Amino acid sequence: MTDLKVTDQYLARLLMVSFFLPAKLQVVAVMLASVYFIIRSLISRQPISRADYLNAFFIASLYLLYLGAIPLTEPAYRGGVLILCSRKASLLIAPFLFAISGTYFRNVMLGQRMYFVYACLLSCLAANAGFIYHYYLAHSAAHGLSHVVYRIDFESFTGIHPTYMGMYLAFSIGMVLLSQDLMAGMSRTIRFILFYVLLVCLLSLLAKSAIIALAIMLLHFAYIKRWRLMAFKWHLVAMGVATALACYFVPFIAQRSAEVMSFLGIGAHSTILDNSMYVRKMIVDVDTRLLKANWLTGVGPGRLLHLLKERYFFYSINHNSNVSFYDPHSEYMYEWLSFGIAGIAVLVTVLMAHVRRALTAHNTLYLYCLIILITTFFTESVLARQQGVLFYSVFTSLFFFSSGAEKPKVE
Repeated sequence: MTDLKVTDQYLARLLMVSFFLPAKLQVVAVMLASVYFIIRSLISRQPISRADYLNAFFIASLYLLYLGAIPLTEPAYRGGVLILCSRKASLLIAPFLFAISGTYFRNVMLGQRMYFVYACLLSCLAANAGFIYHYYLAHSAAHGLSHVVYRIDFESFTGIHPTYMGMYLAFSIGMVLLSQDLMAGMSRTIRFILFYVLLVCLLSLLAKSAIIALAIMLLHFAYIKRWRLMAFKWHLVAMGVATALACYFVPFIAQRSAEVMSFLGIGAHSTILDNSMYVRKMIVDVDTRLLKANWLTGVGPGRLLHLLKERYFFYSINHNSNVSFYDPHSEYMYEWLSFGIAGIAVLVTVLMAHVRRALTAHNTLYLYCLIILITTFFTESVLARQQGVLFYSVFTSLFFFSSGAEKPKVE
């Protein structure tokens, strides 16, 4: 039995670090951990209530829309729906995995969640070390450095898009703040150093949605600790200093900030060719025009990308500039355009059910995870990428079914 408990812990750790593995290896690791815990749960005869099954179906309801769209989609576009169904399969698998897993196994997985933080930290440090070596020690064209070059190099090294790494970093910071029980052997100074390093890594990537989510989390954390804020005064000062130093010494932060200021009409003029804010505006314009004509029933998940490609083609002709092609870059818009009112209603209903569960259970880490996802859903089609859909399905499902049994503590 002791050997099995040790194996439980190692498989839980594998699940937590799988988010930072290459895509194919990630699938293998997640499937291995999932099958293992399902078999262990069935053998141990963990009780599963009817409510757990119904909740799993409810959480997976967005995926059921994709399954229902298969026979309703024209044959020419049906292949696209099938690809989406395979890519989003964890939306269905994860809720049932954690519904079947008993309280003990869910707590084992949550008990190893700090390995997500360690893997995130190591991944970012390795990527930044590789970047510094490539552009400084190797005497490459350092004068040409920009936040675009940095983000491309970072993604090339880690295999993770900066927006999704931003989500991981914000979530890791939340765990450092709320999981002192799992870092009991670590000194307070080391814990705050870990916090600062993760913060600087996030600021360097400057994933705007993740930083906004983190700001909301820190405000909430300050509120729940309002009676003890003075005890954290030096840590707050250190955080301010670390942020100021990062903004001064990391050129990418100033460059990204200059984009925002230029978009607001302050500073040097920029265009869609050199400012991602204008690209975002173009994406919103294209999406909203398509939505106006299809707000009730949507265009279908199989036709969506095809129609967007057509619209960007004509946009390029009209503006005499090749602007490439973009997906909706908003999960809310993605589901609304795909399924109409039904899509956005199901997505928002499921998210609100998660929020209600987190608040009812007083599970702050669960709430922070949702804040990160809800915020990023405004600027990214999170569930369209494996890195996003897996993060969403695993952690929201795990927290949902464990919220009554495990409550992260705030020191």
